[in-house]
Amino acid sequence: MDYATQLVQPFSGDAAERQRRVERRLAASAVLAEPFRRLGYDCSEAWAWENYRGAVLALAQARRASRPRQGDAVRMLEIGGGRGPLLRPAEAAAAGIAVTINDIDARELSLGPKEFDKAEFDIAGEPPPALLGRFDVIVSRMVMEHVADARKAWANMAALLAPGGVALAFHPTLYAPPFVINRIFPERLTAAILRFFFPNRHDGDYPKFPARYDLCVSNPAKVEPVLKACGFSEVLIAPIWGHGYFRHIPLLRELDAMLQRLAEARDWRWLSTYAFTLARR
Repeated sequence: MDYATQLVQPFSGDAAERQRRVERRLAASAVLAEPFRRLGYDCSEAWAWENYRGAVLALAQARRASRPRQGDAVRMLEIGGGRGPLLRPAEAAAAGIAVTINDIDARELSLGPKEFDKAEFDIAGEPPPALLGRFDVIVSRMVMEHVADARKAWANMAALLAPGGVALAFHPTLYAPPFVINRIFPERLTAAILRFFFPNRHDGDYPKFPARYDLCVSNPAKVEPVLKACGFSEVLIAPIWGHGYFRHIPLLRELDAMLQRLAEARDWRWLSTYAFTLARR
């Protein structure tokens, strides 16, 4: 089976067996799992990238429906949105979402759409008091692995959310081989390797930032107690298996794909590659 086919059919077992695995992974919270069920979550990398936007929009819609004043715009904070936020201004307006983009870098924020509000602060630092309790939804994509203090970041997200608000982080997880390599080798070396295989990963287009992977795992036993201590009432971790980092390396990519299929079938969270971590205040 070639690599392209493995991406289309990433996991082993018949459809019923795979669906039972999916349902077990979504059982922690019916509320947080609803958008994932509706979008056909299947634990694959392809699904994750294709449906992140849909999951965010679904969470925003659900939040609007749960509030007393349903006509008001849903207030969404995107952590690390910088130059490339998830939604375009027209798309956000059509969906009734008032977007605030966050970043720690003023230059990154300056490159973002002028129509959105901007908030320059470190999510693991001290957020502006004026923003506390203001947001209905907080989202981030490939940001949490760069945070030095994940516990502080999640506590801040809980404080920034209004009661009933939801935070969603889409992030890589340990101990997938590509991210172990990224963690243990020097930044100069891993940045050069990444640019070799993915030429768009440079400061002028899609920069690479140092990664720490604090709390970037998909094991609920490790993550859920921390998030509940931060002030969240419900937590759901939707694990993802599969990645494209070895796609240009024959044999290694096939061996890795086989390992990923085995890991998904056995629910080896320590070999997941990504996760959607959701928490409801």
